Amino acid sequence: MEVGSRIQELRKLNKITAKELAEQIDVSPSFISAIEHNSTKLSLKTLNHICEVLGVTLAEFFNSEMSPVEKKLTAQIKKMPEEKKYELLAFLTGLIS
Repeated sequence: MEVGSRIQELRKLNKITAKELAEQIDVSPSFISAIEHNSTKLSLKTLNHICEVLGVTLAEFFNSEMSPVEKKLTAQIKKMPEEKKYELLAFLTGLIS
């Protein structure tokens, strides 16, 4: 997996422009472009910051087994209050049964 391509995939999935991502992590848009085109390296600290903005953990970032939709769902579920997670689980269980 190429890190830059993965960042671009997640950024687009989150409907964030390269410029918006750059602003949120306090780097230049050209640096984001260079990262996404795999023409520069980035530190683990920067990657972690990017992951935070994109709503994924480093483990999720490197897990290529999940589909983009599953990753987006996981990110959204993490933001929910605990009681809403139980409501969602009950709803999904009802759909499957």
